[in-house]
Amino acid sequence: MKPFDLPVIPNSPIRQSSETVEGMFQLKKFGNFGFIQNVAFDETLISFDRNYQNDQSNSSVFRQHMGDVYSLIKSNCHEGSKLVEVGCGKGAFLEIVKADGYFNYAGYDAAYEGSDDKIKARYLNEKDRIKANIVVLRHSLDYIKAPHTFLKMLGKIFGKEALIFIEVPQFDWIDKHKVLFDFTYERPSYFSTESLCSLFTDVKEYGDFFGGQYQYCLARLGSSNNDKWHGFNLPENWSDFNFDMYLQSFSESIDFLNQKQRIWVWGGGNKGVLFIKHLSDVSPNIFQKVTGVVDIDEKKQGLYTPSTNLPIISPRQMFTQCEDSDFVLVVNPNYLNEVRNNLEKNVPFPINSGTI
Repeated sequence: MKPFDLPVIPNSPIRQSSETVEGMFQLKKFGNFGFIQNVAFDETLISFDRNYQNDQSNSSVFRQHMGDVYSLIKSNCHEGSKLVEVGCGKGAFLEIVKADGYFNYAGYDAAYEGSDDKIKARYLNEKDRIKANIVVLRHSLDYIKAPHTFLKMLGKIFGKEALIFIEVPQFDWIDKHKVLFDFTYERPSYFSTESLCSLFTDVKEYGDFFGGQYQYCLARLGSSNNDKWHGFNLPENWSDFNFDMYLQSFSESIDFLNQKQRIWVWGGGNKGVLFIKHLSDVSPNIFQKVTGVVDIDEKKQGLYTPSTNLPIISPRQMFTQCEDSDFVLVVNPNYLNEVRNNLEKNVPFPINSGTI
């Protein structure tokens, strides 16, 4: 795979083109258990500050998913347990925890911007010592370049008896569907089920959810295991990743868009930003048909997509600007019905929509 550049933080919309920062992207495989990583990842380019907007909780579909996650965690813990979410983002999941009152909770994330005094706007460090019954890592471990050593650090912070619940994207789903725009710079690590579970000797439960796009693993934190991760820092233990299949699949999947006149991309997060980035590189003619990007997150509206500088607008704005020949592309199929219902309620004429 030849390296190429991607915007380093797709979830941080920009105000002007000069704000875009791009980094080199090159995937390789480690071991024989389905672990993939961007070996060109440079963490000094990443800043998860208050401009970082990855909250998906405005969507009823995603809120339902978070509810499913909470129910799964709750079923494995007794009432009054101490739950700590590491990498809690804007705190949307912990709002569910707080509202239920079942857990004593805490959270840590440098991108947090709320007012809950139980959530600290900082990262954990090796000097921390925190009592917890369960540690929650939702879409955090995949942002770590050496996940096995990070888990060892968490074991020192929280103790060996704590449970850990990990949620990450399911690489097996990405690979099956060849979703090119699911690879993002800010997330260097991609796990198959086998590679995720290999991190522990005592796995209590694992599985897929969110339409197969995400997976989880519930394990004893003290059982974190490095046996299959020896030689992680040696270049000779990494092998090439066939990226051409993803590029070919992407080119074939967008071909029908040549027949469209004007295109709206629904979703201004990772998937949407990276779809548009690849579209501009692979098919400039189709890219020129993209009228704008629609996102329900008010903090993204009025800004622009990194690298491609397309306006991000609200659904309400889109409803007033669309025409009956327009096509709405929903980049995540999980949200297709939700978007279609929104269009039917707010647009007085039929609007074609679909996904790829």
